[in-house]
Amino acid sequence: MDTTLLDQMSLLETVGIVAAFVLGGIFKGILGLGVPVIAVPVIADAISIVLAIILISVPSVVPNIYQVWAYRHHVDPDIRLLPLGIASIVGSGLGILTLTSVDPTVLTRLLGLILWLYMGFRALKPSFQLSRRIARWTNAPAGFLAGLAGGLTGVSAPVILVYLMSLRLPKETFILTISWYFIAMGGGQFAWLVQAGLMTWTLFVWSVLSLIPIFVGMWLGTRIGHYVSKQRFEQLILVMMALMGAKLLFNL
Repeated sequence: MDTTLLDQMSLLETVGIVAAFVLGGIFKGILGLGVPVIAVPVIADAISIVLAIILISVPSVVPNIYQVWAYRHHVDPDIRLLPLGIASIVGSGLGILTLTSVDPTVLTRLLGLILWLYMGFRALKPSFQLSRRIARWTNAPAGFLAGLAGGLTGVSAPVILVYLMSLRLPKETFILTISWYFIAMGGGQFAWLVQAGLMTWTLFVWSVLSLIPIFVGMWLGTRIGHYVSKQRFEQLILVMMALMGAKLLFNL
């Protein structure tokens, strides 16, 4: 992977990427997600989508380890975390292996359409909730599809968000579950990037350094999150889904 693109970034682009990591960290602290959703489009615009996926690999794992530990007492037994994680690794691997040979534009817009369709359905059926029986056998398919989307586009949140929001989980359980998913998917994605020869030592160092602004943002977001009720939490997630859908669908 050519790293000279990093050296060609302007000061404004560099500041924009750092700001995106901080903002992503703030949303991560409040909602349990936000870093790839915000940072990947910014990095992709400044550099390239492939480098964006590589640089986000370490931040996709490390912050989530902290959140899984912080919310470890809020596990839902009907949300089987192990099948969810394993399937996401398989899906992300398939996505990474085809990353350099597939144009992700169509898939990216499809993900945006999925989000908007879900938002429309949620508006028509605000009380809709997947049953716990369905939740138990849909863990693996949801993980695989989300991992596949993440491997191809760097953004797996649309698929996993639709799944978890349909379960109407408590705030703490939602953050724990999505953080576990991001650990599995991100860890598998990192391994596949190494296997594919896309991860270099230079890019790894830059990926690690990105944790600094992310943890600053998470520190702020966690403190803000203490004042966010469950209802407000769901509203913020829906707003993020709507904005994400617009970004993906219309390439804003």
